[in-house]
Amino acid sequence: MAMLEKYRDYFDIDPDYFPAVNEAVITKNPDMWKKFFPHETFVKLLKNTVSVLERKQKLSLWVEGAYGTGKSHAVLTLKKLLDANEEDTREYFQKYGLDNDLYKRFQSVKTSGRILTVHRYGSATIHGDHNLVFAVQESVEKALADAGIENKGGNALKDATVAWLSDKDNRAYFNGLITGAYSDLFGGDNVDTVVEKLNSFTGDALSMLMDNIFKVADERQIRALTLSVSALADWIREVIRANGLKAIVFIWDEFTEYFYNNARKLTGFQELCEISETDPFYFILMTHVTQGLFHERDQDFIKLNGRFVSPHCAISLPENIAFQLMGAAMEKNKDEAVAADWEELLDDLVDRTRESRKLVKSVAHISDKEMVNILPIHPYAALLLKYISSAFDSNQRSMFDFIKNDRGDEIKGFQWFIDNYGPLDENPLLTVDMLWEFFYDKGKEYLAHDIRSILDYYQRAANQKLDSEQKRVLKTVLLLQAISQYAGDSVELFIPNEKNINNAFEGSDLEGQASRCADQLVRDKVLFSKSLGGGKFQYAAYSNEMDVDVKPFEDQIDKKIPLR
Repeated sequence: MAMLEKYRDYFDIDPDYFPAVNEAVITKNPDMWKKFFPHETFVKLLKNTVSVLERKQKLSLWVEGAYGTGKSHAVLTLKKLLDANEEDTREYFQKYGLDNDLYKRFQSVKTSGRILTVHRYGSATIHGDHNLVFAVQESVEKALADAGIENKGGNALKDATVAWLSDKDNRAYFNGLITGAYSDLFGGDNVDTVVEKLNSFTGDALSMLMDNIFKVADERQIRALTLSVSALADWIREVIRANGLKAIVFIWDEFTEYFYNNARKLTGFQELCEISETDPFYFILMTHVTQGLFHERDQDFIKLNGRFVSPHCAISLPENIAFQLMGAAMEKNKDEAVAADWEELLDDLVDRTRESRKLVKSVAHISDKEMVNILPIHPYAALLLKYISSAFDSNQRSMFDFIKNDRGDEIKGFQWFIDNYGPLDENPLLTVDMLWEFFYDKGKEYLAHDIRSILDYYQRAANQKLDSEQKRVLKTVLLLQAISQYAGDSVELFIPNEKNINNAFEGSDLEGQASRCADQLVRDKVLFSKSLGGGKFQYAAYSNEMDVDVKPFEDQIDKKIPLR
């Protein structure tokens, strides 16, 4: 079979593929949790969970991590392990070679009493303690019902509302409000209809109705229509006692927005977190990274944070898992003839990237098979892809979105690449510079500030008359410099030195030329040669943070005419 012209012919990417795992996905695929690889940060979460359930630490757990790190999959796997029978639990621990002593401790706490696991997603609608109280109670009630456990605590908040409305004078007063000033909020319903709905509605419909009642209660200061945080805490204790529960573990995913909405109103939540001091009720909060959420000397946060195991459990996505997920997303065409042709083509791509694969493998502990599975993405580009994705404040610029999103020239991701490039092209590899448009041109507003400040330099430097090769090398240097700085210069491959710049273009049309091009950019004062000591140096953007006078350079390039 003749070699096909474009890579598109070799790929059959599922547009619905997305490795973000939520409760609905796991419910639809009940064994998916068994495929979650228990990497180091997850094992730490397991150990902390066991310690808490053993009451060695009478605290809740706080899990944080950047978008795309698998936080949701991790906590849902933890929930499944807590709910699983002994056989499934043992099978998971054995499959991944987890510590047998940890398994025994984990199984011991599970068999010493019934653990009720609660899962809730999202907190954007939680404004104040009324919403918080109702959300917690509703979620616990649903978990009790799903587990077939009698709710001996009662629906305290809804029941309190119905009881208050059973009084003739209260009923008349409330009816006047909801058929008058608040008629739009209640769609013309009178008090009889509202009571009927309170007794019949469940789930989201009940939540919305209660939210509207809260609004009226808040604005008219009807204290009887609220359940205090203290009363909710007593209700939780009663549910645990009356049902003989070992513990209630309340997993709350995507809790970050609660803190945005309630930054100065943490007292109620703090009181709920304090339940763990005396009774086995534990939150497992899931948030984006907490750095920047609160000032480090914020006394409210310091007090709240003291109710959680320290340090927080930071979930990260190991490089090998990232490569496996990328490979799974880049599904190949299963036609036998095309598949055979791909194997032949792959041999050439493998030959082109030997040195770069060897280096990536040595620092990131990725198998050669995992790297071969993501060709024609260059090994350097793939590793950078994993790191740059975590630097975004939005999951719309994840490495998976880069691979699967098919919006062509609009975003220039992997699907654009396979539509426009093929094995016969002068450059048959998706190199680091090709990440630029997706992650900077189309996504700069979501980038972490430190990274964007470096990448913004390109616009100023482009005032110089750069040719296409110089632009590609400049983009590569800036991307490497930004991510190296973001990673605390902990990844040797990201330091934009001569060796890494050359290896980033290994197998491409710029092989052996990239560092010479970078040297020319230094001579033209587009880049700066920064000494690293010991005779080593790196290419770097001119920056006001560096110990170099950049004013003459700025004056020089500002006189240039911008490129069209």
